[in-house]
Amino acid sequence: MPASSAASLALAARLRTLDDADLARLIRDRALPPAGLRDVFDLAEALLDPASIDRALSALPRPTLAALAAPAAPHDDDALQPALDALLADRAGPELLVPSAVAAVLADWPARGLPDAAALAQGAPAPALAVMDAAALAALAAERQAIDRAAAERAFGVATAAAEALRALAAEPGRLLSRGGLALPELKRLAVVTGSPLDEVPALVALLEQAALVTARDGALRASARGSAVVAQGPAGRWQALALGWRQALPAPLAALLSTRVPGSAALGLPALLDWLYPAADAALRERLRLLGTLAERLGLLVDDRASILGRTLLGTTEPEAGATAAAAALAPLLPPEVERVYVQHDLTVVSPGPLAAAVDARMRQLADVESTGLAGRYRITADSVARAIAAGESAESLLAFIDGCSLTGVPQPLAYLIEQTAKRYGAVRVDALDAAGQTALGARTAVRSADPVLLESIAVDRATAPLGLRRVDESTLVSRLAPEVVLANLIEARYPAAGARREPSAEPGAEPAAGPAVGLAAGADPETPPGPEPDSEAVRAAVARIRHSMTVDGDDAGVTRQWQLALRAKIGLRATVRLPDGSERVFDLEPTGVGAGRVRGRDREADVERTLPVASITALEPLDA
Repeated sequence: MPASSAASLALAARLRTLDDADLARLIRDRALPPAGLRDVFDLAEALLDPASIDRALSALPRPTLAALAAPAAPHDDDALQPALDALLADRAGPELLVPSAVAAVLADWPARGLPDAAALAQGAPAPALAVMDAAALAALAAERQAIDRAAAERAFGVATAAAEALRALAAEPGRLLSRGGLALPELKRLAVVTGSPLDEVPALVALLEQAALVTARDGALRASARGSAVVAQGPAGRWQALALGWRQALPAPLAALLSTRVPGSAALGLPALLDWLYPAADAALRERLRLLGTLAERLGLLVDDRASILGRTLLGTTEPEAGATAAAAALAPLLPPEVERVYVQHDLTVVSPGPLAAAVDARMRQLADVESTGLAGRYRITADSVARAIAAGESAESLLAFIDGCSLTGVPQPLAYLIEQTAKRYGAVRVDALDAAGQTALGARTAVRSADPVLLESIAVDRATAPLGLRRVDESTLVSRLAPEVVLANLIEARYPAAGARREPSAEPGAEPAAGPAVGLAAGADPETPPGPEPDSEAVRAAVARIRHSMTVDGDDAGVTRQWQLALRAKIGLRATVRLPDGSERVFDLEPTGVGAGRVRGRDREADVERTLPVASITALEPLDA
């Protein structure tokens, strides 16, 4: 049934006290269509619409619903807060005020198979307790060790997969569908690079999103700057970031409920707990809660519905950051130790006998192509991969020094030959920016130099390089009017051994070249954006502007007229403050009897006469019978 005008007027008065940010949050959180909100009274009626109330109630946990169903009983302030934020209730001192429209929807629940007030007041099922003898305690300890080992394996796997996904999204952002989510080809690409089954990739992407390691922009999913920092850490640090994102996405009531149950040895019965905590959850909320459970298993927080040491530690504190830090510390000794030395074989493959330290791994990825990751990584060095390393600023000397420093088997002769020959050939063509004097004298921006005049002549007459407008100025130099980066990219695409100005990299094993990319991701990572409030759509902002304008009674005839009409329909009294011709104000308690032609009429309760007042003279209205 529709909300009464009296309730709408009372709620409209409450809405006037909110600022623009609160109004926008209310419209967004209650999923109200902003286009139909012309003024504060439209918003009040929309909030009191039974369908809107039903949607809002479906997202509330059982303790909050119990408080709304029995407002006279004592209630916990934390349990009440979600209802107060959604304007499903109000406080008058210690008394909880529940609008009749909300009470009516709750009263209809039993007919729809949902719990009544008595059922809502029932507590969660108590965790099973048992008296254990020495044998049972030993069995429990062995079971927990097995659970913790399995949890560590899952944690290592998801941390490794997350790093590979972030590297892939930094190198090439993933295309997003218009309805949300990655396109199927992108999911398949991530499945290949992470070594994960295709149906597990969406859950991995959800973890990255929860942890803010990726950002969606311009129709594509990209690695964020935060993701770059996480990739540069070891497995425990990567897992910590993922676990913290999961914990922060956990609804507070669910986190509180789990914290009381994870210390036990029995299975949590998570699906049943979710059904108990959110008895009216709609399909969208149920899917979100199901995903949280799936991600908990993926992170190793739960193993076969039993809490591991990671889950017990993460949920053992009310502070998410402290819990994630402690859980990562508990995980570290369970992970396989990182190594900094590898086996370099004569077939140009590199085998890591364990997880390779992040700094060594980052530099190895410049020099070699990754064939497999995990407990034993495998890399393959090719002419193209060596050329890639040299393009990043390496030299033959620094690469050989790096291999010699981290190899358990020395530097095989075929590898030394490949690096030296590739470096020699790669440096055959150098692309440099001309200085100011050279630009003026030659009328060009870029010089292409080589000691091989035959190679330089081939470049000059090649049809593939014709767009560069190259012209020869001497035996060893060509010039172009285009920028150096454009010239270099074109020559590389034409498969010439071109490189930019040589940089002197660090030759320390595990260290990055001085001008090369960071240890984490490539330059494709999105810059860090500071956290802020959720952006509002243009429609929501326009609705808030209309509502704010409607709240100005002085000179706003439409607002006064609308409020008078609602009071007339509901047969409730109004207290009107009227500005008199001499500038003073007088208050009348009136029962509205009519409205029209810029004037309102009402019976004066005190004088028992009907008064007619100009709408423009009314400076404030307050319902008397709300």
